[in-house]
Amino acid sequence: MANVINKMMSNWECLACLLSTCLVLTCSSRNPAQPPPEPALGWSIQQRGTPLILTSLWGSSSKDVFAVGQDRTVLHYDGNSWKEMTHGTAPLLCSVWGSSGKDVFAVGEYGTILHYDGFSWTDMISWSSWRLSGVWGSSGSDVFAVGDYSTILHYDGEKWSKTAVGAYGWLSGVWGSSGSDVFAVGAGGVILHYDGISWGRMVSSTSADLLGVWGTSGGDVFAVGTGGTVVHYDGTRWKTIPSGASADLMSVWGASSSDVFVVGYASLSGEIILHYDGSSWSTLRSTRGGYLFGVWGASGNNVFVVGYDNVILHYDGADWREMTDLHRVWGSSGSDVFAVGNCGVVLHYDGNSWNGMSTGTSRTLYGIWGSSGRDVFAVGEAGTILHFDGIHWNGVNSGTVADLFGVWGSSGSNVFAVGEGGIILHYSGMNWNSMASGTPADLRGIWGSSGSQVFTVGDGPIILHYDGKSWTRMTAKADFDLWDIWGSSGSDVFVVGGQVILHYDGISWPLVATDPSWSLSGVWGSSGTDVFAVSYSSNPTGILHGGGSTWHSMSVETDRSFLSVWGSSGSDVFAVGQNGVIAHLGPPKM
Repeated sequence: MANVINKMMSNWECLACLLSTCLVLTCSSRNPAQPPPEPALGWSIQQRGTPLILTSLWGSSSKDVFAVGQDRTVLHYDGNSWKEMTHGTAPLLCSVWGSSGKDVFAVGEYGTILHYDGFSWTDMISWSSWRLSGVWGSSGSDVFAVGDYSTILHYDGEKWSKTAVGAYGWLSGVWGSSGSDVFAVGAGGVILHYDGISWGRMVSSTSADLLGVWGTSGGDVFAVGTGGTVVHYDGTRWKTIPSGASADLMSVWGASSSDVFVVGYASLSGEIILHYDGSSWSTLRSTRGGYLFGVWGASGNNVFVVGYDNVILHYDGADWREMTDLHRVWGSSGSDVFAVGNCGVVLHYDGNSWNGMSTGTSRTLYGIWGSSGRDVFAVGEAGTILHFDGIHWNGVNSGTVADLFGVWGSSGSNVFAVGEGGIILHYSGMNWNSMASGTPADLRGIWGSSGSQVFTVGDGPIILHYDGKSWTRMTAKADFDLWDIWGSSGSDVFVVGGQVILHYDGISWPLVATDPSWSLSGVWGSSGTDVFAVSYSSNPTGILHGGGSTWHSMSVETDRSFLSVWGSSGSDVFAVGQNGVIAHLGPPKM
């Protein structure tokens, strides 16, 4: 698998190093009577988001999952959110496995082997400089790693040692039913078997490169590879099973012999996920442009997949969902900030670090707002409404199955939620009730200056206004769907969407700025002349600053796109977005 990934990486310029853009100003000390100037503001990355390439994952449970990939990165999922454990500049980590959540091994390029003991990751001496592409063990003191030039290493609990097996080319995957029943697969259809004494070659029935191997027992083993190859071992011999796919299949895992998942990619069709029910293969997911490299699950209804372009997918038995995008950010102060996103993710910032919160839902959350840090509402997919009381998140009956995209209130007992098909819900402190919007258009953003001065925007484009009695449509000239809204007052309101920024002066909505490179999705300001807008496009940048007709790009050290922005002041601003990226505007750290 590493061979395929490295070939891909070498052809794509998108893996070029990012330029540093932080500014540090020094002040003159010639006039000690004058106070020093305020430090310059700059954007810093608080959470980088998932790396460009993730290659493999393994877990001790669905709330203890490890993923590895580019730049020596290890991520950990605790059931609420993914967090980075390690990161460097090299090498690529290719595979991960553990005997428990406190005994985990990761292997990669240049003979790299890392070990996690429940507290920290440390380097192990592998006695090899070749790339290691697979790791598996029967216990923490009986671990096998395989790689280039037929490399097979064994760990006995104290040290790693090399095993001579002959010249079979590169090996990419290893799995076993026990320490004396281990299979390794690799180039040209090679399959090696270890019986506890020595390694021997098996007849594999294919000449295709094999990239992954997994089984339920020594008599029920699957190996997958290039050109849609799937071979199965029944304890006697290997036989080809037609997969119906032409894609390169990178990894295989199953909950049982009749519940098997395979992931990979094809040059034309992109990412692919196949499922085997014991008799035939079916395609669960196929989307253009993606590359999937690793699959692991806690059960057949709790499966994780990783790949190229920051992808982490989760399967709940019904749907595949991206796990890491953050859609909205809001806070009661600069040390009490919430961000919501895919798969029920809620992150909280306490002024020092971001941590995941338990929400009890796997549905995507699109909007968040609160009257205080102890009275917070989050809305999302299929009518989901959650309420946080300062201690727990609890589900609330919304009375709808429509997706909800935005939420805002003038108080904790006067809250509005908007969403799919023009739905508007109102909370009076007791129940959520539907309001007549007069439109079937999806409504995406909502904001108000008071309970009788509320605006919502959406597709069409459309802008609605609520005067405390009813919703009416306002006239706006724009050619793009509108995504978000914010104002400093009822007569100083900004709306963004697509390539445009509109401004309401209390009378009309003129277009104040437009740029074909924008794909605007979020807006917030500290005043009418200090407004930030974020774009789901990094060309020329993901964050804009302005207030009138003049807007300029702000430099941010990331290749991720942003979806939402909020701040406690103009010098304390947070932006969140693609793959879990979080950026913060403030004085540079000295």
